[in-house]
Amino acid sequence: MRPMTREEIRGAIVNPDSADTKVRLPTWFDDVRWDRIDYLGWRDLRSPQRAYLVTEADGQALGVLLRQAPNDAAHGSRAMMCDLCRFTRRFNEVSLFTARLPSRDKRKRLNTVGLLLCTDLDCAVKLHSKPIRQPFDPPVEEMIEQRRVGMRSRTITFIHSVSERERTIRRRT
Repeated sequence: MRPMTREEIRGAIVNPDSADTKVRLPTWFDDVRWDRIDYLGWRDLRSPQRAYLVTEADGQALGVLLRQAPNDAAHGSRAMMCDLCRFTRRFNEVSLFTARLPSRDKRKRLNTVGLLLCTDLDCAVKLHSKPIRQPFDPPVEEMIEQRRVGMRSRTITFIHSVSERERTIRRRT
């Protein structure tokens, strides 16, 4: 991912919260290693259930505001899979995050799209872990690159699913 400016990231959010339009960047923003990540994900320190996900598509920054749903204790100790990195983790390490669809119609602002995501937004760490290689598997570097391409594609698809719905709805009416 290419390095981005603070203003570019703040402007990339397609579904800002109408009550609080200020996007608070993480304190570690200046230390981001842009070549090692496929999306920038962080939590708002003032509102822990709020998270942000920003990536790049076609040279343009795209991002969404996410809200974490409370983890349900009914899951027990069942394993869950993150929709972006596709790693299976313990139930308390993966959470449901929802993104409100942007809309000018007040009734449609309640519509959301959700995904299961690593609770600490650390998919990049998992992707770069050394995979267990079988005899006929490709080299390790190629396997890691395939993981990154897949996660990047899924991230862009999710962000587009949030931002494209409003355009589609406007065209129909």
